[in-house]
Amino acid sequence: MTFILSVLLLALTTALTCALPGTFLVLRGQSMLVDALSHAVLPGIVIGAIVSGSTHSPLMTLIATVCGLIVVIGADRLKGSGLLAGDANQGAIYPALFALGVLLLSTRLSNVHICADTVLVGDLNLMALPTEHVALGRFDMGPRMMWILLGVAVVNAAFMAVTYRVLQASTFDRDFAVVSGMPVKIVDTVFMILVALTVVTAFNVAGAILVIALMVVPAATALLFSRSLPVMLASSLGVAAASAVGGFLVAWLADVPTTPTMAFVDGLIFVAFMGVKEIRRRRERRAAQVTGNGEMAESRGFIAVTSDTVQEFDADAVRA
Repeated sequence: MTFILSVLLLALTTALTCALPGTFLVLRGQSMLVDALSHAVLPGIVIGAIVSGSTHSPLMTLIATVCGLIVVIGADRLKGSGLLAGDANQGAIYPALFALGVLLLSTRLSNVHICADTVLVGDLNLMALPTEHVALGRFDMGPRMMWILLGVAVVNAAFMAVTYRVLQASTFDRDFAVVSGMPVKIVDTVFMILVALTVVTAFNVAGAILVIALMVVPAATALLFSRSLPVMLASSLGVAAASAVGGFLVAWLADVPTTPTMAFVDGLIFVAFMGVKEIRRRRERRAAQVTGNGEMAESRGFIAVTSDTVQEFDADAVRA
């Protein structure tokens, strides 16, 4: 498999894998939870690399996912205590974990190829190099990270298909879902585990910053024109695929990093759809004003005619 094709397939897989759980996060108003998770998994990645001796070990993924869950559970506990308002419950936890990861990275793993730039924005092109490919005999199966992300995407899709009704009900009316006896708590916990797992697996490709864009922006764009959950899920994946292909092409032609370009194209698509929606909204308002003025003019004419009629009746009554 050529390097260019590897980059394209890895970009597409990363975008689709991140966009799938991002749809429910946006609908639930938990978009910035991705920010907390993406920063909190860093110490887990570093500790896992120290313990296992590899940055691709399943043990590293497990430890990093646990660190992500610490943020989710800890933030939920702080929010339930009523001691903190707004999203301060998240801000009180993940900066400390991220700082711990930076400290470990700069001391215990100072000689490892993980650098600050990779932590922040990832390195998709590096993960697509031939040395990072999976070989089946003489056949090149493509980037190892692509297959890992594809596996996570399949797990996410299977979970959402099985728990679709519970996710839908708890997203739009959580109280109704709880009263109806649905296993909301269990489904939410597993969902957050999968979100943390998705962030961890995409970390090497997108980093702690750009993974937020890949998970949130496609769903936010789809929300501008979607009127049902299935349409929004499909639209979110469509936007993610378009941003991946478009970002890859721009990065290839301009010779710039792929992942930041994907995030930038994501932002351009969002701005474009938002502009179109705003134009339509203004046209609808103008049409409503024109219709309203017409109806008001007709009503005024009716009132004028009625007044004249009343005056005529009054004049006839005087004559009589």
